[in-house]
Amino acid sequence: MKSKLIITILLILSIVALSGCTDISDSYKPGSFGTTEEEMQIVDAVTDKYGDMTAKGTPRLLEVMMTSSTENFIPVDKVLKYSKDSAELYAWFIYDNFEYDMINVEWIYLDNDYSIYTFESETGEDFGRGTFILEKPDDGWPLGDYEVIISGAGVEESVEFEIIDGTTVSIPLELLDGAAIGSQKAEFENMETSEQSTTTTSSGIVPGWYLTTVEDYGDKPEKTHEYYTYDVDYERGNVFTSDVGNDGETAQVRTISEEPEDFYAAEEEISINVRKESVFMETDGLGLGDSSTITIDAADIPIDRGTASGYYLEDETYGAFFNMQWDDPTGTVKEGTFKADAPWANAFGGSFRIRYAYQNGASYRTNYIYEWRE
Repeated sequence: MKSKLIITILLILSIVALSGCTDISDSYKPGSFGTTEEEMQIVDAVTDKYGDMTAKGTPRLLEVMMTSSTENFIPVDKVLKYSKDSAELYAWFIYDNFEYDMINVEWIYLDNDYSIYTFESETGEDFGRGTFILEKPDDGWPLGDYEVIISGAGVEESVEFEIIDGTTVSIPLELLDGAAIGSQKAEFENMETSEQSTTTTSSGIVPGWYLTTVEDYGDKPEKTHEYYTYDVDYERGNVFTSDVGNDGETAQVRTISEEPEDFYAAEEEISINVRKESVFMETDGLGLGDSSTITIDAADIPIDRGTASGYYLEDETYGAFFNMQWDDPTGTVKEGTFKADAPWANAFGGSFRIRYAYQNGASYRTNYIYEWRE
């Protein structure tokens, strides 16, 4: 009887002991501590472009981009548009001259201005790289435009991208002048199709129009008059014209133009938002006129010329010519969305331009040159 009691007590003690027992284990294999060929390649590229990263200076955020994946904190490519089937979205950047500062990485769905999520992370001392991943929701990605805003230590940078009902569109990492990043890029390209978010042709490129060059034309005019001061301030996408008379008469117009995207599929709709803001006070005698247009044409013609094959982007209200005159009765703010389809595959001999033109007593133009790749 006594032996049975002892056995029973031991059994109860064993059960109690096992119920509170938690076995833990983990394993980690360190990498190469930044000494691989690929690591040295990215360090050399950053140093060549931005100078010695160990030098003191003001905080800055560099090379903010989206990518399909990273390997040892190195992007395998630069994504322009993600497929709606993408499992993860990667935001990548370099920070410099930070000192244990907090960095915020906010993801926004622009179509309804919805803040999806904000990461908060503390930097190290001086410089480093950041990779932040947003995982696919259970009900999938909404199609449309997105933005990632990176901010900290008084500086801010952002990158926009689109999620489409199609294949992911990406280009080689521009930081390395189009070169693949060693084995990481090769490993990504050799994945099974089901593991990739990008589907390409046999050449490894999604067929379409790729932005290759941006050219600005226009000089600040030298004009004076004894009765008024005329001034034009040119900056890509932001053109300001001002007439101010000696008695305070004022006629001013600012035109703010959204830039086109880096990639368009053949015959995909191009949509550019343009806004005009004006100040008109006692304008008699000033007669300021501001007009802007956006056209598509062959890339190899002079900036001030066009061909019979060229065509305008148009807004449903304002048409092709977006005007704001000193005697305009429509108010002090106008906003339009100018649209047209991109050229068909390999049109214009394989290269076309989107030209922004501004006329306001002087001329200012920007060419966005695209090449067909497949």
